[in-house]
Amino acid sequence: MKELFEKYKYHIGGSVISLIIFYLVYDTFIKKNNNKIKEPLISFKEDKKEVVKAEISHEEFILFMKTLKAELQNLTQSMMQFNANNIKTHSEYKDFRDKLFTKDIVKKSILIDSESVSNLSSPPSIKTNNYVVNFGSEIYSEVFKNVIGFRLVKATIPHTAYTISSPSNTIVFNASTHGDFRDHDVTLDPGSYTFKGLGNHFQTRINANASLSGFSVSSDSNSLKYTITNASDFSIKWSKYVAPGPPYVNPKIFGFNDEDTNRSKSHTSDKAVDQTKHIVDLVIPEIPDIACKMGSKKHVIDRIPLNAPAGSIIYYRTPEAELQTKNYFYPMKLSSLNIQLYDDNNNLYQDNNVQNFFEFEITIVKNTELFK
Repeated sequence: MKELFEKYKYHIGGSVISLIIFYLVYDTFIKKNNNKIKEPLISFKEDKKEVVKAEISHEEFILFMKTLKAELQNLTQSMMQFNANNIKTHSEYKDFRDKLFTKDIVKKSILIDSESVSNLSSPPSIKTNNYVVNFGSEIYSEVFKNVIGFRLVKATIPHTAYTISSPSNTIVFNASTHGDFRDHDVTLDPGSYTFKGLGNHFQTRINANASLSGFSVSSDSNSLKYTITNASDFSIKWSKYVAPGPPYVNPKIFGFNDEDTNRSKSHTSDKAVDQTKHIVDLVIPEIPDIACKMGSKKHVIDRIPLNAPAGSIIYYRTPEAELQTKNYFYPMKLSSLNIQLYDDNNNLYQDNNVQNFFEFEITIVKNTELFK
């Protein structure tokens, strides 16, 4: 019965209005006049003696009613047409209302910058490549519950010019000491170097080791390769970078493969050096795997390309196509985020503690009835 009423409610409404108007007209012009003593239909004014009609005729009344009926029908049809064009059924109206005003799922944007987080600490200082943002605090007053989606929208990070960074700044030489070959660590100073400047610094640091002496490092600006020589045989253990990893230098910075060299008096780069950083991975351990990029053991939210010159600022926006996708996970409470930045050597990105900024989008379930 309810469905029939919803379907024909405008027909019924129009008919009821017509009956009410018809009754009022009938009660006013016909029924009351029948109860009165009939009076002459023609009267004369004493002054002008012109004839004036006192009442409308039956034919005029019928014409009036037909016109009124036609207008009411047109009005009803217009209302039905408007309803059909906009919200066809009660179900669609409910969906329309819920979509605009009573959403089951809402999206919120969170702005995070390392400077604001730093100001909350005492004294104001943080490592901008690894810091924690706590929600429910002075700046971020809300702790987010029933979060089912998370993504990066925008990022602003510095492209630092560091060629050598800590902790990945150690190279292992295997050289003869009193006739016995042993490993010796050579530690480089973190910093930004030119191609030739890094070769000179490398030579200085090798010879600074008390067990190593007489080494020279030449830099070929044409081939972009280094040649390391000594009067005695030695080898370089570049494989240390692969296993166990930090704190050892990435071999590509000096143009070598990630394997140990054979013992020799001279070693030349296998290929042209690569002394630039190419990407920064934004890692947030709190976010479930399903909302992260595959291909890494870390929870990588996005990979930001360093596509501007060293020393500049990188402005990154997630591609629009990715923003249209859904990466929902099981509802969780989000009370903090640990922002971590890693370079393409899988080390914490050495950003010289320059501030960074991020905009995230989170998806929250408001209608918890959906969980039942």
